Amino acid sequence: MNINEAYDYIDLMVDKADQPYFTNPEKDIFLNLSITEFLSSKYALMGANQDFSEQYGNRYDLNHTSGYVQAGNYVELVDYHHITYAALNGRSCRIVSDDKLSELRAGENPFSSINDFHPVCSVVQGSSGVRIFFHGNQDANKDWNQGDEFNIRYLRHLDISNWDRIPEQYQYDVLNTTVRKLLANIESTSYGVQAHEAQQ
Repeated sequence: MNINEAYDYIDLMVDKADQPYFTNPEKDIFLNLSITEFLSSKYALMGANQDFSEQYGNRYDLNHTSGYVQAGNYVELVDYHHITYAALNGRSCRIVSDDKLSELRAGENPFSSINDFHPVCSVVQGSSGVRIFFHGNQDANKDWNQGDEFNIRYLRHLDISNWDRIPEQYQYDVLNTTVRKLLANIESTSYGVQAHEAQQ
């Protein structure tokens, strides 16, 4: 189903409820809300596993040749939802928060040290997305550089611009949620009662 067919489906469902027409930009707002709600609910149930990413079409892979390398030894992702895998120079990374990274650098536990054989990937909120840093040494001045190779697999946020990536069987779930949200925002006593009953 393409996005125009999705709009037609919404029109049909709203018309059956005998409610006013919505413009496509209005539908887009509610579609984006419904996609986020749908993915978040499924993610909460299944976690960031391969089944989730394959079923919902939001898994992406990138590496040092993908053009994502930024100045300051980080990769910035604007559509990030969750990292499922990271590697530096062919070695799997532990994925940690920035606070955990500081704890690892300050600690003296040899079993949790950061080195070339046990690299770490940390995630920090940036100005326009999340910044993913790679660390191959406890010394902050000897972190990942442009000569190192990295791989990242992550789940990304989807919106209507990615509508075709969502499998059709799940598009209907998103559309039904969208129709529910649209109708719930109409000032209609009769629909308000129906919506309240549906939630019980």
